[in-house]
Amino acid sequence: MEPFCTLHNRRFELYIPAETIHRAITRVAEQINQDYTNIVRPLLLVTLSGAVVFGGELFRQLRGPFEIAFVKLASYGAGTTSSGVVSVDVPLTADVRGRDVLIAEDVVDTGTTIHRLRDMLNECGARSIRVATLLLKPDIYYHRPERPNPMPIDYVALESEPKFIVGYGMDYDEQGRNLGALYTLCEEKTHE
Repeated sequence: MEPFCTLHNRRFELYIPAETIHRAITRVAEQINQDYTNIVRPLLLVTLSGAVVFGGELFRQLRGPFEIAFVKLASYGAGTTSSGVVSVDVPLTADVRGRDVLIAEDVVDTGTTIHRLRDMLNECGARSIRVATLLLKPDIYYHRPERPNPMPIDYVALESEPKFIVGYGMDYDEQGRNLGALYTLCEEKTHE
């Protein structure tokens, strides 16, 4: 595992190694397995594209009759900050009416995307909605003046400071998703 990587001429440093990530996902999967023991036809809804790595690893560790589906909502443009506007790039195709839905999200920071997805699932008649995230940025999520009562994040693998992070499915302008660990943006720019 490399201590640094460069994406689009920006330097990133190792933040959370792969072993720590795997242990955290296993812990979350064990909690979910306990909570979903008696649930009929639960649905793991993976948010594309960022949560595909987390969702895949989580799905392999879930027991019982879990099904999987995908949806793509976006609040990041080309850059390192949320645009604040959520677009639906790949709509929900699974029938969630009367079902217990577990959302797999890569990162929860502003909460804009996860709240929009929850609203969509409620409109579609989901029986229950829970959220599992690889990464929660509590200093951002729990301090939003426009949202004084944020929805609970039921399963949190890891917490992070408010840093821009890539790897394990998360990207910087579509690069870095394939990194097996989490990296954070360094302050200085690299030179070509």
